[in-house]
Amino acid sequence: MKMIETILFVFMIGSCTVGMLKKDKTLNDFNESYSINNSKSEIFEFENDTLKQYVELYSRNEREISFLLVSRNKITMQEARLAGIAKNKGGDAELDEDADGYAYVVTEYIYDNECWLAFRLDNDTNTRIRVNEADCAMSTDSTPFYSIALLVKKGFGVGL
Repeated sequence: MKMIETILFVFMIGSCTVGMLKKDKTLNDFNESYSINNSKSEIFEFENDTLKQYVELYSRNEREISFLLVSRNKITMQEARLAGIAKNKGGDAELDEDADGYAYVVTEYIYDNECWLAFRLDNDTNTRIRVNEADCAMSTDSTPFYSIALLVKKGFGVGL
């Protein structure tokens, strides 16, 4: 795979970084470049020809998760990152659907600081997550924070 070496711009907004970063690694090294540095964290990924999305979660307690959300456009090498703490929404059970139309119960965690995000984690197997986004100027059309498709826990493959 071709090595990436691009420097254009980087700017910070709160705990979010948006921009184009220098990378001396292949796209396969993407995950190793970011971490919330906790051995108990879980990693979820989605990738297609254009976009790679990465969510790392760590359960702080039964009501809060720490997260790192990264969205990288593989064509432009533009990237958006956001880290923070999301809180369990509580209340009634929520349902999502997988690609085949099967419903599954989710636990929803809300982040409402620099932008509004909902992390919807599969309750049964904890192997799938969907991210919803609103009012977020930190992501762009080419590096969205919302899930293009389900992000699958690293090591579990597609089609769960």
